[in-house]
Amino acid sequence: MRYDVIIAGASFAGLAVAAQLRGKRVLVLDRKPIGEGQTSACGTLVSTLQALGLEDSILHLHDRLVVHTPGRTYVYPMPEPFCTFDYPQLCHLLWRQGDAEFIQAPALGVEGKSVRTPAGEYTGRFIVDASGWRAALGTSLDSTLVRRDRLNFGLETTPAYQDDGLHFWYDPKGLLPMGITWVFPIGDFSRIGVGSYLGDTRLMSTLTHFLGRLQVERNGFHGGFFPYQVRDPLLGELFLVGDAAGQCLALTGEGIRPALFFGTHVGRLLRMALDGEITPEEARLVYRRLVLQRKGGYDLLTSMQLLLPRVPLVAVQGAFALVALPPLLRRILDRYLRAFALDETFTPANT
Repeated sequence: MRYDVIIAGASFAGLAVAAQLRGKRVLVLDRKPIGEGQTSACGTLVSTLQALGLEDSILHLHDRLVVHTPGRTYVYPMPEPFCTFDYPQLCHLLWRQGDAEFIQAPALGVEGKSVRTPAGEYTGRFIVDASGWRAALGTSLDSTLVRRDRLNFGLETTPAYQDDGLHFWYDPKGLLPMGITWVFPIGDFSRIGVGSYLGDTRLMSTLTHFLGRLQVERNGFHGGFFPYQVRDPLLGELFLVGDAAGQCLALTGEGIRPALFFGTHVGRLLRMALDGEITPEEARLVYRRLVLQRKGGYDLLTSMQLLLPRVPLVAVQGAFALVALPPLLRRILDRYLRAFALDETFTPANT
């Protein structure tokens, strides 16, 4: 019942941590089997998956981002290709990179170095909360950690619909007054969804209306909350990573790259601490610094998300047109895409 590292959560962030700890005694806890419970549109940079050896999960490559507004469409060529991928396959590929033990049980809380579950209590030298937006372990220490007014909500289906590129619709009058809709193609099908910036869960009628505009029918559905404000990644000795730390990006809703990036680095730092290369306190300090270096970008996107629905549509369209200018587009995309680039030469000193 004693482990080097206990990880609550077996999705992107938690599995990325575990993948870096092969040879250590690691326990991963989750209420669902590995590879189940997809809530994401599952799109990210190809280079992110290549850096982690996960390219076999890729379903469809995309070289452009397309933004639709009433009467106008903006096409942004991407300097690096994005992709949509198979969620269960990616999870299993990432899982096999480590050799952790898995127990299907929810993490109920943490006290000191012990994690409570319905299956018993487990003790670890390090504990990581990667349990998603609910932050199951973090909220057991701080009941105010998760603010419901800082959560977006998305609902998605996967009908037969073919296209290329990652498509977003911003139509505050025709679709959502405070939110976006999207189409992420995956071959003969597409992941089509709607997302509310107000955290509104009553989106089925909006999704049905959007599908009607595309002349397709719903094929199942899934959804969930995702945070849009970064939190402190540490609560005492507890590491929080991924959505548990609010590391999903506001406005765009992108959470996979940050989860894989921070999860990988937390895993590397914990390995160094377990091997005696750095102290536990140094591991925590480096991780906090890694997050704080990106907080300015997080805050900017949060401000843009809060401001966007309050700006007249014509001004929003003007901004979209301005961003399409090649010099500005290159500058913006370079900063956005490089923010979570995985570097194999990572050391605590070069963060």
